[in-house]
Amino acid sequence: MLVSVGSTNPAKVEAVRVAIKTVGLKAEVAPVEVEPGVPPQPMCEETYVGARNRAVKSIKKTGADLGIGIEGGVCVDMGFPVAFAVVYVVNNEGKENMSRSASFTLPKSVFEMVLRGMELGEAVDKLFSLTGSKYNVGAIGILTKYIDRTRLYVDPVIMALYPFYNNVE
Repeated sequence: MLVSVGSTNPAKVEAVRVAIKTVGLKAEVAPVEVEPGVPPQPMCEETYVGARNRAVKSIKKTGADLGIGIEGGVCVDMGFPVAFAVVYVVNNEGKENMSRSASFTLPKSVFEMVLRGMELGEAVDKLFSLTGSKYNVGAIGILTKYIDRTRLYVDPVIMALYPFYNNVE
């Protein structure tokens, strides 16, 4: 089985590898760069669109059995600025499923930078004098010091995958 990931971001690719191993799928993981068709920092519903686009475009580009798209987004929930991820899985027969990660609140200063057009990773890098955090621990890792981006993504990848390995409609 070939599973394409609509990103070459190491945190996203590793999350897919861990999730596939966890559920016992025998699959090769093929990361591929695709355009998600949403702004660099998706807001709210754009996150769902970006994740689905990544999954669909990755499967078209690779001919894989499954395509997985992971998109990080920012939204306001119950008055709190939050970050979260959406995971979409599609197969080459048109079957789809999705899930969402846990969300976490953002510091006001970070959210204000995002509202001014900065990507979440860039805003966190600026606040904490870092570079490239979105390619490893991400905002979640910097803010919590315990949960990195890969860990945040593994469970929602499993949740989005279940109809494809558990034969449940």
